[in-house]
Amino acid sequence: MKKINESFTCINCGKEISQATKTCRNHCPHCFASLHVDSDIPGDRATDCWGRMYPTAYEIKNWQLKICFQCKKCWKIHRNKRADDDEVENLDMYIKKYKEVLY
Repeated sequence: MKKINESFTCINCGKEISQATKTCRNHCPHCFASLHVDSDIPGDRATDCWGRMYPTAYEIKNWQLKICFQCKKCWKIHRNKRADDDEVENLDMYIKKYKEVLY
């Protein structure tokens, strides 16, 4: 299976987002908004949902920060590894903000 890692324009803040260096990126490193483009494997771009996804929580597992995203359209939850350039100092603020959008 081919993984797709491309740059994109954020659906939420409008910033131009470059492709990730170590993984396939599907969320904005600034505002953490995302589109539900992957099915079960990062970069597979195998879903037809394309709903908006927002962070709802995060966890540290095996010394890595994983961000939990939930789709507003189908409610699926994905956990993504933190990208090196994610602005995690703003993550708590965005989780609180997006909970109002999701629920």
